[in-house]
Amino acid sequence: MLKICIVGLGGRMGHALWECCRGLADAKVVCGIDKNRDSLPNGCNVEVVPKVNELTVVPDLIIDFSRPECSMSVLAYAKEHNCAVVLGTTGFDYDQRDKIKDYSKVIPIVMSANFSVGVNILLNLVQKTAAVMADADIEIVEAHHRYKVDAPSGTALAIGEAAAAGRNVNLKDVMVSGRDGITGERIYGSIGFSSIRGGDIVGEHTAMFCSEGERVELGHVATSRQTFARGALRAALWLSGKKPGLYCMNEVLGLDKN
Repeated sequence: MLKICIVGLGGRMGHALWECCRGLADAKVVCGIDKNRDSLPNGCNVEVVPKVNELTVVPDLIIDFSRPECSMSVLAYAKEHNCAVVLGTTGFDYDQRDKIKDYSKVIPIVMSANFSVGVNILLNLVQKTAAVMADADIEIVEAHHRYKVDAPSGTALAIGEAAAAGRNVNLKDVMVSGRDGITGERIYGSIGFSSIRGGDIVGEHTAMFCSEGERVELGHVATSRQTFARGALRAALWLSGKKPGLYCMNEVLGLDKN
């Protein structure tokens, strides 16, 4: 039985993960991290503490959809206690990403900006399309709920990384995020990003490939957080027993074999 800890158990993703875990025969939630006990899921009867280093129950695996600062503490704990980590947090800076790579030399980590099966299929399609439509202008548009704190979204950046990989360039060298005022003509080869925030939008992403006379749009719309929760649990079960390393959803889903 895989013993799971959920970071942010009282949040939107925490609730979705809790509900999905209840139906599993080979895994269960044994503890959680959350500062607000009033927001915990109904029927929650496991240890919940404000900080990961206050846990008295040691899990086999931690699922973390929180914020970068919190996630770095979680990873330090996981290294110390030999826990696997499913990491869905976005917004890491380059130094934090390097630290995550260091942690993955000691513990197994699945890291993804989006655990939806559909989004990971989309990433594959975007990379292939960017290579074939080599002269097309690429624009990525994403929309999320009003509470999301980072922009562009981690998924939008992952789409940009896939497009850049299709053209053998580094995203940071060609990325243009938001436009305002007199910007001049579009820079050839750039990849543009636009972000929308409002209401309760779960997540919408579109990659546009704009050429002379035609446009290809590849997109994904999430209508429920259960989509991400199911993908994260699929990753958790896959990761159990794996050697240390930094894995991605392509490997979980077997898409890297295609």
